[in-house]
Amino acid sequence: MNKYNIKTTKAFEEELLDIYSYIVDYLQEPKIANEKYKKIRNKILSLQYLPERYSRIFKSKFKNRNLRKLLINNFVIIYEVRNDTYQIFILHIFNKYQNYLNKL
Repeated sequence: MNKYNIKTTKAFEEELLDIYSYIVDYLQEPKIANEKYKKIRNKILSLQYLPERYSRIFKSKFKNRNLRKLLINNFVIIYEVRNDTYQIFILHIFNKYQNYLNKL
C-alpha cells in the first residue's frame, strides 16, 4: 500500500481559517472550534492511505480529474487524487448545504 503526500491549497487554508474564526468569534465557542479543527485535520491525514475510499465527483467539467469529496459533520472537503505521483491536493472546504459544485 502506497502512502500519499498531502498538500493543501491556499484557498482551503483560508476557508478553514474562516470557519475556525466564525466559531470562535461569532459563536464564541473556542473549544468547539479547536475540536472541529483537529477533527478536520485528522480526517485529512487519514487520506494518506486509501484516498479513493470517498465518493468521486462526476461532473463533465471534471471528467479528467480524480476529484473526491470527504464529508465531516456539516462540511465537505474537496480534494484531488493524483495516483501517478501519489499526491493529494486538498482544494476546498464548504458547508454541506452550499451549492459547492457550482463554486468549483
